[in-house]
Amino acid sequence: MWGLIAALAFGLWGCGGDEAPKRALELGGGFKAEAQEGVKATLKIPAVVSPDAALIQGEVTLENSANDIVAVSVPRSCDVYDWVMRDAADKLVMTKDPVECAEQPATKSLAPGAIVVEKVWLYMSPNTMHSGNKYKIDYRFWGQPAQAEFTARR
Repeated sequence: MWGLIAALAFGLWGCGGDEAPKRALELGGGFKAEAQEGVKATLKIPAVVSPDAALIQGEVTLENSANDIVAVSVPRSCDVYDWVMRDAADKLVMTKDPVECAEQPATKSLAPGAIVVEKVWLYMSPNTMHSGNKYKIDYRFWGQPAQAEFTARR
């Protein structure tokens, strides 16, 4: 991510511009999906994470509480797992690394009462977190929103 930011900054500098880019960076395909009625995603991560952590391990759950089969989908298969990290002031700190992926939608059907549980790993960039600060992970699992908070502490 930091390489992308540096490249953008260099590109703007090279154009001699102080003006902002014409198009804002997108966080990922999964973040454009809307929550579906009857489907709930949850994210469980540790309440305390070392600020030097290279990754955060967690568990994501997707539950269909509807009385019918529900299909969830994302614009690209690599958007099944998508996330951003924000600080206590809601400022963007980090996103999932961008992935080259075919523009082909992916769909998963959930039977009534179905619960899908998967282990997830959020890879951190060095020097991203500061000890004592609180952070929030906005996660999308099959396009469905989940959120978890933690404190960075040694």
